[in-house]
Amino acid sequence: MLAAALTARGQGTSQAILGYTNAISGVFNGTAGWTFQVTNAVTVTELGCLASFFFVHNTSATQVRVGLWASDESLLASSDIAPTNTLVDLSLYGSVNPVLLTPGQTYHIGAHYPGGLFGLDVVAPAVGGSVFPSSHIVSLTAAYSPGGFTWPAMELGTLGAAYLGPNFRYIPEPSSFAILGLGALLLAVRRGPKPL
Repeated sequence: MLAAALTARGQGTSQAILGYTNAISGVFNGTAGWTFQVTNAVTVTELGCLASFFFVHNTSATQVRVGLWASDESLLASSDIAPTNTLVDLSLYGSVNPVLLTPGQTYHIGAHYPGGLFGLDVVAPAVGGSVFPSSHIVSLTAAYSPGGFTWPAMELGTLGAAYLGPNFRYIPEPSSFAILGLGALLLAVRRGPKPL
């Protein structure tokens, strides 16, 4: 178990959204973001928001709330992000209690500004935009729900699109084969050579 945990930690932390091109500006009043699936189990360690939320679109904002939900609308984690949070590449981050995401499930991530209307970068293949997620993130679609801080609903017909405010950092979990391999190695070491 310890070896498996160390293997997972040794793989390093990744970001869900690495970059994007040809964004247009969008204005929202509710919770806006995107939905996704993962290719293998990952543990979310930080939620964040693209720095452009504060430094381009909403220059007077002092805080935005980011949430991560399961497809049954249950809130898995949330974090309040300010312009002073830790900047990693394009996003500002805050730590959360670790959340395990598993393949075959759809997750929803969204940002909400309590001050009312807010702007975000909108990226959609229909208008020439591209989102560059990490290799563990697939099936992106735009998601939005009007009103307060709430589960952002998937918008049909938006595959490859996203309302880019929210982001997250995660640690990939070791695959089943890696765990089995480590188990076999530990067993072999434990048995060791037999005395003559």
